[in-house]
Amino acid sequence: MARNQLAKLYKQLLTESHKFTDYNFRSHAMRRIQHLYGKNLEETNEEKLQDLIKNAEHDFKQIQRQVTIGQLYKVEHHILDQNE
Repeated sequence: MARNQLAKLYKQLLTESHKFTDYNFRSHAMRRIQHLYGKNLEETNEEKLQDLIKNAEHDFKQIQRQVTIGQLYKVEHHILDQNE
């Protein structure tokens, strides 16, 4: 159950991080999510899974706030954005 919840949160985090308008914020968020949660999707220790879920929920809310704030201000597109 907890592993499924963590996997769902992992997908939500990646989806939400794609919404960053700035290339640098977007790529940093995606790397950070993959580093922190991607390697732990196969974790079996329930205590560790609960801690990861708690941290993932906190990170998800934080990314949502940052994306909303970022969308309020117009930024120039980064040259690397043309490739995505």
